[in-house]
Amino acid sequence: MQRKTLLHIVPEGWLILAGLLVALVVFNAWLGVLAGIPAAALIVAATAYFRDAPRDVPAEPLAVIAPVDGVIRHRRECYDPYLDREAIKLSIDVDFFGAYLLRSPVEGTVLELPGETIAELGGTASWIRTDEGDELIMAVRDGALFGQRPCRSNYGERVGQGRCCGNRRLTRRIDLFLPMNSRVEVELGDHVRAGACVLAKLVHKKNGSCNVVCGVHNSTPRPA
Repeated sequence: MQRKTLLHIVPEGWLILAGLLVALVVFNAWLGVLAGIPAAALIVAATAYFRDAPRDVPAEPLAVIAPVDGVIRHRRECYDPYLDREAIKLSIDVDFFGAYLLRSPVEGTVLELPGETIAELGGTASWIRTDEGDELIMAVRDGALFGQRPCRSNYGERVGQGRCCGNRRLTRRIDLFLPMNSRVEVELGDHVRAGACVLAKLVHKKNGSCNVVCGVHNSTPRPA
């Protein structure tokens, strides 16, 4: 799902900017130029917040791409409560003025998580299954999407690797649950860019050995 933007500002951002512009004009007309300074400052901040420039997605089919701009805060093996499995968890603290559009970490099909699972765990999450059968969870456990899922595509629809799939809104942290045999390519504290940085590579067995694109031959994740 590709979302159109005008001058790289997302549609809902233009609504906010229009309201702030009206406020700026009113303040200038009724209270003077100095009274309009706060509205002007908010316009600048809103422009930076809602801007989303195009990104060059790495040409690596089995790579897991960063869904947001931010910093890697957690990187460890853990239990995935959404799919009831052992997994590798990567947590990203979202940059406040980073890219506003969420991007799908992989190419695949959006599946539906049981409603009781979401209700029990809180927050919102999207389940994506790749064509190779790998399953990933992208979950928002800190912040708000105002009732939306990270991937707003209908269940059964496909999403593209590194392509826009929704808006991050007030999300503060994104959790990714990856298959245990994924090879993580980032360290704690690394800054990542949505749609441009590779977080991990999905490993598949072939002829008795483990292979991923770009010549990686190791199925064991690096320790966190």
